[in-house]
Amino acid sequence: GLFMKNAFTLAEVLITLGIIGVAAAMTMPSLIAEHKEKSTIARLKKVYSVLDNAYMLARNENMDVSSWFPDDNIKNNSKIFFENLKPYLNILKDCGVESGCLTEGYVKTLDGRNYNNYNQNSQEYRFILSDGTQVMIYLATSEFTGSEAIGNIKVDIDGYKGSYTFGKDVFIFNITPKGIYPNGLENTTSSDTFKEECNKSNSTSPSNGSACTAWVIFNENMDYLHCNDLDWSTKIKCK
Repeated sequence: GLFMKNAFTLAEVLITLGIIGVAAAMTMPSLIAEHKEKSTIARLKKVYSVLDNAYMLARNENMDVSSWFPDDNIKNNSKIFFENLKPYLNILKDCGVESGCLTEGYVKTLDGRNYNNYNQNSQEYRFILSDGTQVMIYLATSEFTGSEAIGNIKVDIDGYKGSYTFGKDVFIFNITPKGIYPNGLENTTSSDTFKEECNKSNSTSPSNGSACTAWVIFNENMDYLHCNDLDWSTKIKCK
């Protein structure tokens, strides 16, 4: 007997493909952004481990860290600090204080303002790790007393590829006598608090985005890019 063959017409196939395409176009950007954020978190945690471990090994070699520095010359001290960490780092390029090694142009604040052109800075010692991470050391004083920060390390985790923005691909660690710590720690006594210095809507803070580092490492998200009501103790995710 006769029977009917079920089949889709070309029009039906094209309509279905169109619907799939629209759905993909709507979801792909968020999936790409989520993947990029997860990659940033992983890279930042890695560089934190690498730098803190190098500092620990350097301190084990010579416990009296303050003896590394003859005076309070920022340029010299930044270089001396680097030289002590250097044996424990895998370095692609040692740039010193010369321009042309780091990304040219201004690092942006989280809300999009120009902050500083570090490539033209003659004080900070800069180098590039083997994975492409750009690093800058700024050691402000040789007074290694207590647990206060005496300098910082800035990292650009994706080198020339990224947005060159605090809290997105540029992050800050503080150098203390006891170790290297991510900026913006919970209950910090400094002015670099998460609420003030990691807020995409804050257009008054000169270095907005500089205090996102601890949040990324310990909460393992970058949700401050998506909502403004996050808090260390009450809400660590947008959803």
